[in-house]
Amino acid sequence: MNITEKETRGDMFADLHIHSQYSDGALTLEEIAAKAKAQNITLISICDHETIEAYSTLDEFCFGGDIRLITGVEIISVVDDVEYHILAYGFDTQNKPLNDLLRYNRSILLDKGTKLIEGIAADCESVSVEEFSKYERDRSNGGWESIDYLKNKGIIKGVPDYFDLVRKYSVPLDRDFLCAAEIIKIIHNAGGYAVLAHLGDTNKQNFAVCEKAAGQFISMGINGFECYYPSHTDEITEFLVNLCREHDLMITAGSDDHGHFSDLNNQGYYIGAVKVKVDQLNLKGLYNF
Repeated sequence: MNITEKETRGDMFADLHIHSQYSDGALTLEEIAAKAKAQNITLISICDHETIEAYSTLDEFCFGGDIRLITGVEIISVVDDVEYHILAYGFDTQNKPLNDLLRYNRSILLDKGTKLIEGIAADCESVSVEEFSKYERDRSNGGWESIDYLKNKGIIKGVPDYFDLVRKYSVPLDRDFLCAAEIIKIIHNAGGYAVLAHLGDTNKQNFAVCEKAAGQFISMGINGFECYYPSHTDEITEFLVNLCREHDLMITAGSDDHGHFSDLNNQGYYIGAVKVKVDQLNLKGLYNF
């Protein structure tokens, strides 16, 4: 099916939270396009963690007339010592402060991985900090450097094992991710929209905590919420949709597909898992139909 200018947005389905091999997803851009087409998803956003590298290749790769693309990225922020993920959309990809922020966050994540390897190396002869410093992960595996390295060494089998080691060995760093209010401001200054990702998932579906956090983010200038998400309860989804309507905020939907990187696909995190029509969303000026 080719999308034409005459097609109404009511015929379109959206998934605005997909990960590729450029962060911790296992999917190539071609595989993302194929999965989206198979599920009749016609509006997507690749929201890799702390990187927009995927968009640098789009001159070489075209989704074609079947897929429309919104520029996105997922950014870690902190509120009251809790990590919240903010989805930035429609920003200037050349904006220096935003790119500096993404580099800063990536460096924190790499430092955390290095500290973990240092701790494990003290107890395990097969693990080497020097070897890890030269290690290049296999992007087709998904994940990130330290988890791919530990899988390759046979130390762990998957994500649960990895985070067991994180709890055992990780040492707090001297620096942390920026507060959400500052990150929202950087996104706005880059001409983008800031949407809070998977609020229910972050707060373990605790309605009272979600309600409080949502109010905090509205006061910080958040543009909207990822209302439709695989793990959200009906209560959380309804709350977020009504909240966005009440405050005229953006309503988005995303699957958080990471390909075969973890068992998340089996838990419902895959393209098409959240089948939401574009006319159920509120994308404001982010996308012109």
